[in-house]
Amino acid sequence: MSRFKSIFKRFWSWKTYLVLVLLSALVQSLPSAAPSPAADERMIEVAAQLDHGASPSAAPVRLVYSDTGGDHDVVILLHGSPGSAGNFDRLIPLLASRYRVIALDLPGFGDSSHWVPDYGIAAHARYVLALMDELHIQRAHVMGFSMGSGVALHMAELAPQRIDSLTFYGGIGIQEGEGSGSYGFEHFKYALGYGLLVVAPEALPHFGLLGPRSRRHAFMRNFWDTDQRPLRSMIERLDKPLLILHGRDDPLVPLWVAFEHHRLSPRSRLVVYDASHFMLFGEAGAQRIADAVLPFLAHPLHEADGLVRYIGFVPPGKPWLESLPPKHVAGPWTTMGLLAAGTLVSEDLTCITTGMLLRAGRIDWFVGIFGCFCGIYFGDLCLWSMGRIFGRRLLRWRWLARRLPEARLQRMGHWFDRHAGKAIIASRFMPGTRLAFYISSGMLGRKPWRFVFWSFIAALSWTPIVVLLVAWLGESFVRPFEKFLGGGWIGLLAAIVVGYLLVRVVEQSLTAIGRARLRAKVSRLWRWEFWPMGLFYVPVLPWIALLAVRYRSLAVISAANPAIPLGGFVGESKLDILARLPAEHVLFACRIEGGEPAVRFDALRQHMLEQGLDYPIVLKPDVGERGAGVRLVQSPADAQAYFAAHAEPVLAQQFHPGPYEAGIFYYRIPGETRGRIFAVTDKHFPLLSGDGRHTIEELIWRHPRYRMQAGTFLARLGDQAERVPAAGQTLRLAMAGNHCQGTLFRDGMHLVTPELEAAIDAIARHDPDFHFGRFDVRYSDPARFQQGLDLAIIELNGITSEATSLYDPNHSLLSAYRTLYRQWALLFRIGALNRRRGHQPAKLRDLWRALRQHRRNPPVTTLAD
Repeated sequence: MSRFKSIFKRFWSWKTYLVLVLLSALVQSLPSAAPSPAADERMIEVAAQLDHGASPSAAPVRLVYSDTGGDHDVVILLHGSPGSAGNFDRLIPLLASRYRVIALDLPGFGDSSHWVPDYGIAAHARYVLALMDELHIQRAHVMGFSMGSGVALHMAELAPQRIDSLTFYGGIGIQEGEGSGSYGFEHFKYALGYGLLVVAPEALPHFGLLGPRSRRHAFMRNFWDTDQRPLRSMIERLDKPLLILHGRDDPLVPLWVAFEHHRLSPRSRLVVYDASHFMLFGEAGAQRIADAVLPFLAHPLHEADGLVRYIGFVPPGKPWLESLPPKHVAGPWTTMGLLAAGTLVSEDLTCITTGMLLRAGRIDWFVGIFGCFCGIYFGDLCLWSMGRIFGRRLLRWRWLARRLPEARLQRMGHWFDRHAGKAIIASRFMPGTRLAFYISSGMLGRKPWRFVFWSFIAALSWTPIVVLLVAWLGESFVRPFEKFLGGGWIGLLAAIVVGYLLVRVVEQSLTAIGRARLRAKVSRLWRWEFWPMGLFYVPVLPWIALLAVRYRSLAVISAANPAIPLGGFVGESKLDILARLPAEHVLFACRIEGGEPAVRFDALRQHMLEQGLDYPIVLKPDVGERGAGVRLVQSPADAQAYFAAHAEPVLAQQFHPGPYEAGIFYYRIPGETRGRIFAVTDKHFPLLSGDGRHTIEELIWRHPRYRMQAGTFLARLGDQAERVPAAGQTLRLAMAGNHCQGTLFRDGMHLVTPELEAAIDAIARHDPDFHFGRFDVRYSDPARFQQGLDLAIIELNGITSEATSLYDPNHSLLSAYRTLYRQWALLFRIGALNRRRGHQPAKLRDLWRALRQHRRNPPVTTLAD
């Protein structure tokens, strides 16, 4: 295979391609002998026709037809587009026993002349009348299939005295039934189709394998040369018996069009089958058509009878199909624009919605598919242009920088230049890859035309597949929703939402990382420790409200720690709280105020010199929560980068290597001489082991726990996530002992001893006004820790801290809420007792103002945090 590829690359070039295209065009241009009619076919020549009459300057046109002969009344069968007289092979024998049946290949189709000046239905009608003249046929019954119905109408308009009756099967007619209903838009569609089906294939060296150019040309010109706008008035003026046959599930000519034809025609009868547009091609279908046509031809209608027959199914109550709304209330151009705009918000949701609306007959298939395609292709070009115009300035946007590490950008850009086609097409079918790949190819790719071309091919392939697949499967999918919710918009919207979710599930399942993401999302339903905080606290809010009523104040909790602003509710300085504790148990920390990064770095260096500290050192916001912005700084360059990214006051703290950390939740009832340990959290930092084969990102997604917080880890790792660690190599994924930063919390009450409780109580009573909160402590030796000797306090949190051992995955959800209820009951009790002792709580509006201020200016979390 590799040898074949090398030979192919050696000989293939644009010159080879050009030669092949020219040879293909030459082969297709070679004259071919005119087809000789089959045994049951005949051929005559007539003058070339235009929609307004004969064309004396054009060459005669060959018409090929079949004729059963005989002295019976004549029935002329007119096929659709594309088609031929062969469409009626199964119907002709059923009619020939009673009638002389003539079926012809209309010019441009079958074996008749392929190159004619006019392919429209008006010119076709003149060709049929000319054939009748040549065969000396004075009168005939005419049956039109699809496009042939329009030809039959023009015949009745041009020579009504020569037409005995008309029969439509799946017939065209009113302009509103042609695709979008707009003449201008439909001809824009045909012009585009001509380019795609006739012109574009000639740029490929297909040597005629895609079919003769003449047939493709005739097919598209037939639509382009046809004007259906006059047909409505023709049907209204029609004074001939008309039999309208139509399939309930016709995808090309909607059933409501047949009802409109029946309403417009004064002498018509409508028969509706449980069939599609192509019932004619089967033996059973042809027989059903003959069973309706033969009685009609024997006894044509002399006046209106208003009859509508349903064959093969029971009609739904009132004739609801008669009153279907127009397809495009806003017009096809506006509809297409709305769909294109929708893809910029969500490609999947817009394509699914389009497919469902197409299934329901609410929009034209071309409007839907082309609108989605334009939006998708435009969106792809916008992503590429963002990368090309803004370059690496885009990486200042944190949301994007998390998804585009520098190393990944470099690899994608260079890979794009080598494998543009397969990369773009693969990314179109692989969710989650387009954003990074398209922007990076814009930043680094050196061959923009490749992206323009291959993204066009990818969008052109992807869009019809998705939209038409949804439309095809939509009937069976929507039916249950319509059964329970009704057949209106509610059932359709419910089906769209559920369909969107299913598509997302399928897309996620295409890749290993996607499947891991899906498992993480699903398992989050029962792994309550990873629930959003707002959701997790919903059952606690009624308990807090009840306690507030009991103690006649919600703000009374702020009196639990009178020495801490607002009791440690929010916005307190970490350094100010630590300064109230015994220095021998607190790691050294200093505050670096906001200002110029260089000035702040000099201040840090001065503090480190005075204390004899060296790197690494911990930098974190002085006002912060849940580990946001905490970083272990390994070098002066890291410190400078941190100051450049964090403008708020920063706490610089001595680093304690641990390797252990505990969260000790303490309380002391006012008036009592000693306090108690309420709970202990034994913190386990996430460690990842390499296998020498997978990247860090892949290892994270493969881990059953780490995948639950993969976004946090990957944002912190940056381009390191693309590294493949050696087998057995251990990587620490988190440094801050916070659950939301990836640390596993276990119940550590087994660590509590009388000595530890006494040591913590002594430290807490160093500040007599501290009664409630959590100490975060690092230690090196578990035995000394339990003796109360190895305690290095890194933080003290006030009234809004938690007994975080409740997040132990071995605990039940009920146990977690029981712990929270006890904690909040203690907090209100302590606050009320301190209020009784003369400590005034903060006002509720002060708590609210502080909370809003903190939420308005949260600590920044950088990629390296």
